[in-house]
Amino acid sequence: MFFIKFLFIIFIGKCFENVIFAAVILYGCNHFQYNPLLTYTIRFHKVSFQPNFTGNYTIEKYREKEFVNGFLSLDSPQVIDKIVVVFQRCNTEGVNCEYFQSWSMTDLCPKLRDKNQIWSSWYGSFDPQPPCPVQKVDSYIRNGTIDFAQAVRWYPDCINYQWKVIQKFYAGEHYIGTYSFEVSVFAYRKRNKKPSKQ
Repeated sequence: MFFIKFLFIIFIGKCFENVIFAAVILYGCNHFQYNPLLTYTIRFHKVSFQPNFTGNYTIEKYREKEFVNGFLSLDSPQVIDKIVVVFQRCNTEGVNCEYFQSWSMTDLCPKLRDKNQIWSSWYGSFDPQPPCPVQKVDSYIRNGTIDFAQAVRWYPDCINYQWKVIQKFYAGEHYIGTYSFEVSVFAYRKRNKKPSKQ
């Protein structure tokens, strides 16, 4: 009886191993990278401003997280009613970039103030918040960051690249200006807090 159980365990174990191996071959290792035990945060490499946007910034680190602090200014004669966000995927050194995807957003004010989006923590750090409709921005950025945890769940492979996130602002079809981030995603394990002595 023991011998039959032993063969059964080996057979089932070997079948399970083959199923996992086949899944890795068919779907790629990257689909198994998201780890719910890790915390994902962003690393800023650069923030840049182009025509009509001006600003300055510093990148500051607190524990395992990074934040942008600085100032952003825009003075447009027209109301900004559209943002096109272009994502470029680069190798880990930030070169050999390729187009990944783009988003086009209108109806900006409610979307920028939505609390449950990947950009919410960034636009929530503006002080004061840009007035609606958006035409003029003179805001300090206080501990600005981007919540990439949602993006990692959607696309686990994102941690293997550096990203250029280019935000282009328009009034109708008239181009107003751009600012962009160069970022990568960093995974770390949270340290358990030691229980306090009573």
